[in-house]
Amino acid sequence: MSLAFVTPFSDYRVGSLRNTFRRLGFPVIANKSCITVRCSLTTIELMQKLKEEFNDSMETAIVHTPSNLCVIDTLQRLGLDQYFQSEIDTILESTNMLWQQKHKITFSNVNTHAMAFRLLRVKGYEVSSEELAPYDNQDCVSQQRVDVAMVIELYRAAHERIYEEESSLENILAWTTNFLNHQLHSNSIPDKKLHKLVELYLNNYHGIPIRLGVRRNLDLYDMSNYQALGGKNRFSNICNEDFIALAMQDFTICQAQYHKELQQLQRWYADCRLDTLKFGRQVVFISYFLASLLISDCASAHARLAFTKTTVLVTLIDDFFDYGGSRQECYNILELVKEWKDKAGAEYASKDVEILFTALYNTVNELGVMAGVEEGRSIKELIVGLWVEVVSPFMIELDTWSDDVQLSLNEYMSTSWLSISGRIVVLVSLPFIGVKLSDKMLMSEECTDLSRHVSIIIRLVNDVCSFEVSFHFSP
Repeated sequence: MSLAFVTPFSDYRVGSLRNTFRRLGFPVIANKSCITVRCSLTTIELMQKLKEEFNDSMETAIVHTPSNLCVIDTLQRLGLDQYFQSEIDTILESTNMLWQQKHKITFSNVNTHAMAFRLLRVKGYEVSSEELAPYDNQDCVSQQRVDVAMVIELYRAAHERIYEEESSLENILAWTTNFLNHQLHSNSIPDKKLHKLVELYLNNYHGIPIRLGVRRNLDLYDMSNYQALGGKNRFSNICNEDFIALAMQDFTICQAQYHKELQQLQRWYADCRLDTLKFGRQVVFISYFLASLLISDCASAHARLAFTKTTVLVTLIDDFFDYGGSRQECYNILELVKEWKDKAGAEYASKDVEILFTALYNTVNELGVMAGVEEGRSIKELIVGLWVEVVSPFMIELDTWSDDVQLSLNEYMSTSWLSISGRIVVLVSLPFIGVKLSDKMLMSEECTDLSRHVSIIIRLVNDVCSFEVSFHFSP
């Protein structure tokens, strides 16, 4: 479904009659191709009204905790939370205090209790899952009126398990999953939006990327689902249409930004002459898609570009070592990376080596300068060191395969976690999202161990998938 919007906020167009609005006092013009909704609030007015609602006195804030939590959840689902981060932090800090005090406002209602647990844990607060133990089987909850919205909140809370021994969350996840599946298969959810929302969550809850989730939630959003928490009544002056309109405008602006960045990457790819190489996977699109899923904030353009360029270069050099170049050419690339100097054309082993190294050299130097501005210090040497760390295992793997040497699993994993390149892609992107880390911290044992464990998982998943593909297509 294509969406087309115009700025400013009012008079936007939705390119499908399926995306209907409950028109509560909104002047609407409809024809066969589109609906035009004249919204009651400008973007700034809507944000100001929300901020005013959030900025209560402490006493009032306690009373409004349930409705505040449901609006935070709404803002997150629609991708608007970035504009209210200060207010959200204040509310969650207050909610955490109430949680620690076991205040009745956070414990008296199942929906509020589950939502508070989830939002606080995701934010990093230390909240015990044992507080949800009263709901770890359906019989306990059945003493209250069990509805789908309540079970969804428990289901979402149960997914925020961070410790192995959290039996309460395990049990909650088990029975809520069965309950929701039964509701779906028996067609017991008359609300079509709620039915599709349950399908979405059951399909792959943690596998829903942020921006794709936002796009889906734009279709499924309905403030009335929060009626039990009081959010619908308290925010009645801010209609469903106002939330949706702001979220749609924000989503469209982000999509336009993504499209612009993708065009930049295509120009970079051509300027580096990487499109002239006769080997290698065409990974610009998929690399950028991955970057935009992981770094979705519209303002983090430089981080996405750094992530994508690094991923593309790693993939092409990996392909060159795998099948694109000779052993001598691969040794030449490794030596060039270690020496890190621009060379005359005659000093490269081949044209492909020249193209690859020149693209790497110019891109890393450019990223180093940009990252240096963000960090307030030069980090080019660190980035170059990370590249040596990646290319060296490529050479070890090539020598092993060429000489038909069989490695033990431990020997293989000792270097292959580096060649999967998760470490370099993340560390090169960090300076562009406002994370300032010293070289000492980045190269510390703790950071290295964290990188190794994550990279080992990526490596094993990658190898298992590669094996399955090879096995499937083998004669």
